[in-house]
Amino acid sequence: MGQWRRVVPHGELSGTVVMAICCGAFLLVVAVLAVAKADRVTSWSGVAFAFVFLGGLTTLAWRAARAGVHIGPQGVLLYHATKRAEVVPWNEVVSFEAHPLRLAGVREKSAAIYLVGPLGNRRETALRQSVGYRHQPADWWRFAVALPATDFVTAVNRLNEAVRPFTSPH
Repeated sequence: MGQWRRVVPHGELSGTVVMAICCGAFLLVVAVLAVAKADRVTSWSGVAFAFVFLGGLTTLAWRAARAGVHIGPQGVLLYHATKRAEVVPWNEVVSFEAHPLRLAGVREKSAAIYLVGPLGNRRETALRQSVGYRHQPADWWRFAVALPATDFVTAVNRLNEAVRPFTSPH
């Protein structure tokens, strides 16, 4: 991701990074113990399950640590933890706006930042406003970047300032 620059830094990154490190370390311990004590392993299917499960958690935590909005020469990179990254070309970027988050058609207390296209279409980013203590369920199950209310408003302004040179007519 060398050509991409993160516009808004992570909200609560440390917990995600610690989770990735712990899962990776535990995965390494399981591997070493399985190899060192191969004659004592009673269930290789259990070892395989541990590898798949911990590998999946480590990957998810790593992707969550990288989630956010990035800007590069090709456009805006919307990087999510649980879905495919999307590059939006500059000609499809107008601005960023905050709107209430909707889950299954129900309006949540939290808000999200959306990229707005030239026809008014919106693409959801991984940036959320944290509400209440730590995260709302809308934040944690999506592994979103949760920002306090003051940082959330600042994030919208910083994103619009960052894209202005690329979207304004020359």
